[in-house]
Amino acid sequence: MSTKVAPGMDITYIVRFSPEAKTDYSYDLMVMTEREKFIVPIRARGCRAMLDFPDQLDFGLVPVKYETEKPVIIRNIGEKTTKWKITVPANFKISQNEGILEVGKITQVVFHFVPQEARKYSEELTLQYDGLEAQIPVLGEAHNDNVYLSKSHIHTEPTSITLFSHQYFQIVNKSAVPIEFSWRAFATEIEEQQKKQRLNLQLAQEEQEERDEIEQAIDRG
Repeated sequence: MSTKVAPGMDITYIVRFSPEAKTDYSYDLMVMTEREKFIVPIRARGCRAMLDFPDQLDFGLVPVKYETEKPVIIRNIGEKTTKWKITVPANFKISQNEGILEVGKITQVVFHFVPQEARKYSEELTLQYDGLEAQIPVLGEAHNDNVYLSKSHIHTEPTSITLFSHQYFQIVNKSAVPIEFSWRAFATEIEEQQKKQRLNLQLAQEEQEERDEIEQAIDRG
């Protein structure tokens, strides 16, 4: 429809909404004048999804470098099926990071906490569904458990050439959980990665120098 309005006056329209189903509705009302045109968006929300999820995840006190699990139930208490996605921070893992959940249904996901350092952890995971996004606190504290070597150092006796000597020591686990161990040249994974990066950089420089020498020899020849 079209009409005119005098300067300084206003005109009022009533928008009537008669939904035929419980769903989302979207319409753009275009208003045109002699000089311009603009859009008036009309939106109506129908069914909404709503996920029942814990307000926070607290793993409590756990041994460092030991994987701790926490199962969590996700329930759709809304009015429509929704797709969900969870993004977890570093040091945390999840058994399933996305899925589709129907109305009234539940699904279980398992969160894994694998701390690499003995300290407190305070992070946030992101839960996304139906155009919404929520930040959920994830807490935990890692400590060094009672695991040690029976000897602080090993002294080998003088040995003749082609023969060998040996010493015995024990790895003592006084904690409440099983441990996995390996022998490494560095105390932490960070130091090991830094050493590997330095070696890779040195190797790349040496290879570049060799290529430069070959190219120079070809040019002289």
